[in-house]
Amino acid sequence: MISVQSVGADDPRAVALWQELDAELGHRYGEPELVTPISPDGIVVVILALSEADEPIGTVLLRWSRDHPDRPGTVEIKRLYVRSEHRGHGHARVMMGAIERAAFRVGATRLVLATGQAQPEAVALYTGIGYTRIPSFGTHAADARSICMAKSLPTRLLVVNGAMGAGKTAAGSAIVDVLSDAGVRVAFIDADTLCQARPEPVNDPFQQHLMWLNVTALAPIYRARGYGCVVVARAVEDPEDRNRYARVFASRVGPAQVSVVRVTVADETRVERLTAREPVGRRRDLSIARSRELDEILDGIDLDDGVVATDATPSQEVARQILDVAGWWVPGAENLAQ
Repeated sequence: MISVQSVGADDPRAVALWQELDAELGHRYGEPELVTPISPDGIVVVILALSEADEPIGTVLLRWSRDHPDRPGTVEIKRLYVRSEHRGHGHARVMMGAIERAAFRVGATRLVLATGQAQPEAVALYTGIGYTRIPSFGTHAADARSICMAKSLPTRLLVVNGAMGAGKTAAGSAIVDVLSDAGVRVAFIDADTLCQARPEPVNDPFQQHLMWLNVTALAPIYRARGYGCVVVARAVEDPEDRNRYARVFASRVGPAQVSVVRVTVADETRVERLTAREPVGRRRDLSIARSRELDEILDGIDLDDGVVATDATPSQEVARQILDVAGWWVPGAENLAQ
């Protein structure tokens, strides 16, 4: 049994393990002076594996790739190493699981790595957990002994649900701020803006069909630009919408992973917010009536993964609560590697 934790790139335990790795690779490839420098640029996380006695026995790091400018959202796994006396127990597989989890949490869409012909056990490990051979990249392209591999990750989608005036847009925007400040590749779609068109069809007064047409067109664009985390603000009135979002944001590796979290607020607060938008007139009255109708509908279908109240709560705290309820990484509150 091992534990994994994220550490700094200058952690002396990790540095010592990298030096051991350099020595082993130098021996395997007949280059005794082989040293692979570690640049801190673009590092997402450095993972240290510890034995039950807290002895450092392995390490691996993840960084945003500098060799794939045409594939934003690509992260590179580097420096996977387990001390020889601890091999054969599946520790490398555990570490790879931790590094893939970290990549998923920071919005990566694709993992790449480089190994070599003198490391057959590494090639077997990567193949066994879903990596496939790709053309050698970067400095590895000139080395006939190199073997480069890749694996794609599904898109993560967080739908912020709620009635009009509950604070969906503000919460979605705050989520993006919290995640992007922590280095996550994340996009925000305020889906209400995708269906602002008049006149509305008689059989679709809230332009749901238009919204889905627009989201369907946008989803592959965000994926192509390497945004592995997407936040959508939109009321979810149809229980089938979770599956629709999963299909619309699907990629070659399968449907998106969808979480739906509802934000709520007291009725009087919703009325105050909607009145501030439309101080007088028919539109204000319609908005208030629609908000109350939506609140009842959402209570009835009860499809959310969780509910977060936004009353008198700072937007950043609301964002963190939503991320926690959704099962997403909460920067600063949860170890990226665990």
